[in-house]
Amino acid sequence: MHLIHCTQKLLKELSVPTVDPAEYPDSGEGIGNWYANLFRVERRKCLLFTNEKTLYSFIIPKVVKKDLERIGELFLSNLNYNFQFEEFPVESIANDYGEIKFAKTASRIVLGSMNELRFTYEYEVYRYGGIDKLNPLETNHFLNGLIMGALKYKYPVKAMRELLQSRYEG
Repeated sequence: MHLIHCTQKLLKELSVPTVDPAEYPDSGEGIGNWYANLFRVERRKCLLFTNEKTLYSFIIPKVVKKDLERIGELFLSNLNYNFQFEEFPVESIANDYGEIKFAKTASRIVLGSMNELRFTYEYEVYRYGGIDKLNPLETNHFLNGLIMGALKYKYPVKAMRELLQSRYEG
């Protein structure tokens, strides 16, 4: 079982029950918990998911209310798509995320990194001339190739690859 730590803004939109993160300590299994934020670009809702251990992130653009009602499925399918794009092993994802619960955020470091990624995404939308002109998988790949100070100046994509290798290959 894993947690998705949601910002207050997202929790208001979701109207799902939350749990106390202290009741669900990280067992060290799998790739860990995630953080989620809801923000707007060009008046469209977007979701940003960030892994708490590696800061590996993916953005889901143009989210509608119906999508938020099935956020767990949306998270897992997009995680799978992004892992396939990065050529990560995806067979373990379904086993790791059998049950997902939601909680409030608990790490200011992760939230700060998410804000940085959001601003970079907004700039990319501006640079390419609109949200419809970006390929979400390529954009997520670009964002995960940015060096992150919170990772002691490592790349999130490299940190996730190392975590997956240590968890599932060794």
